[in-house]
Amino acid sequence: MEKSERIAIAKHILALIDSEKPYMGEEAWEADIGRFVDQDRFDLEKRKLFLERPQLIALSADIPNPGDYYATDIAERPILIVRGKDGVARGFLNACRHRGVKLAEGCGHAKGFTCPYHGWTFSTDGELISVPSRQAFDPEQMRDLIALPTHEEIGVIVVHPDPEGQLDFDAFLGPMKGVLEDMELGSYKLVHQHREPARINWKHAVDGGMEAYHVPFLHPTTFGTDGGGYLPHMQFGDHHAFITSGPDIRSLKNLPESEWPHSCHWGSVNAIFPNTVIGGGNRQAILFFQRTEPMDKPGVCNYNYRLYAQPEVAENEKVLSDAIALFMKVAFEEDLPTQVSSQIMMESGAVKSVVFGKREACLTGMHKGYDAAIGHDSDAAVRSNSARMGISSTR
Repeated sequence: MEKSERIAIAKHILALIDSEKPYMGEEAWEADIGRFVDQDRFDLEKRKLFLERPQLIALSADIPNPGDYYATDIAERPILIVRGKDGVARGFLNACRHRGVKLAEGCGHAKGFTCPYHGWTFSTDGELISVPSRQAFDPEQMRDLIALPTHEEIGVIVVHPDPEGQLDFDAFLGPMKGVLEDMELGSYKLVHQHREPARINWKHAVDGGMEAYHVPFLHPTTFGTDGGGYLPHMQFGDHHAFITSGPDIRSLKNLPESEWPHSCHWGSVNAIFPNTVIGGGNRQAILFFQRTEPMDKPGVCNYNYRLYAQPEVAENEKVLSDAIALFMKVAFEEDLPTQVSSQIMMESGAVKSVVFGKREACLTGMHKGYDAAIGHDSDAAVRSNSARMGISSTR
């Protein structure tokens, strides 16, 4: 991002501080509850939002060295990312070409991948290099792994889950590329990885990561903001960010703009459409990366949560341990139980719609983007549900 753009955002934050008014979006929006509980909508989302679009599913730090791999999924489609001997990150469908068995789990390092079923072996470049009793198969049945369109740049790895899909990295990220570039993601080291099934719709975790309205209530002793809620929302194409700052941003008032650092003392938490959330960066000590992958029903997902640190922090065992414990407590002892409660209440019919306030502008933007991508009219859905229930749509 150009420094002039960062200066403009810093000035916006300083103006909010001077006015003692938190950032407010343009509207408070009511949305239908089906986005969290409706099976037909959920199935459409999996196809339109996940399987037909590129996905930012990893950082370069997940596979820093040749032979490193990361097995994950996109909406239940198994994905294997591996760095080849040439240093290039490649994506494949994580399935043996013989009978489809998964080849790898989690993160690790390997010279190749051997299927546990019949021993077919593939190189880190995806080439089939060994088949027991090869003479039992026709030559044309000797097939390499199915490669996926993959691009690595500015410390992130983007994969299209469709082998025939189109991946234009710059078009996918748009102006968000500059924000991520400023985060210097390539300077981080993976320090903690966690994955578990979660009893929530995948959007709950995105929502929880993209607003700080809840912070003083849900995280009073763990996370803090800048103390005043001066958290402007920025939209970058399909992607969104809310801007975070600390007390040091006030020091800019005493300096000419020519002496302001490039960071301008603000960072961001970023939602990369549809479900990747990256927070931290700009040489901050700890960075979190979150993806919640939809499974087979609206109310369950695979929750992938990964933490990264600057090298000097990664080498300090006490500081690193405390930081990991803090992030894990916030995500899985404070955020997730609340989101589970929300999901269960929604499924029970206890709530008929959801409301996003003006301090949750990122959420309004993201959800309207989801609706646009699948052709959904939320306002009509709210009116229809209200009519069925015999209540006013304004209640």
